[in-house]
Amino acid sequence: MVPIKGNIKICGDPTCDAVWHNIPKTYTRCKNCNGRVILINQKTFFAKFLNNYFQYDFETENYYRPQKPIS
Repeated sequence: MVPIKGNIKICGDPTCDAVWHNIPKTYTRCKNCNGRVILINQKTFFAKFLNNYFQYDFETENYYRPQKPIS
């Protein structure tokens, strides 16, 4: 299981489905398409974006697939 770390931002461009993990709050542009990114919380991520294929770690730009913690 990969834990959630840092901030989560999604790209607001309708043609780009990127979700960035561990992204600084001051970063405002998507590395894929240069569109605006939107900060979301973990609850929203697990409700709407957990199964999104295009999830990346901001620092390494590798695929990043966190899983919802079992409680």
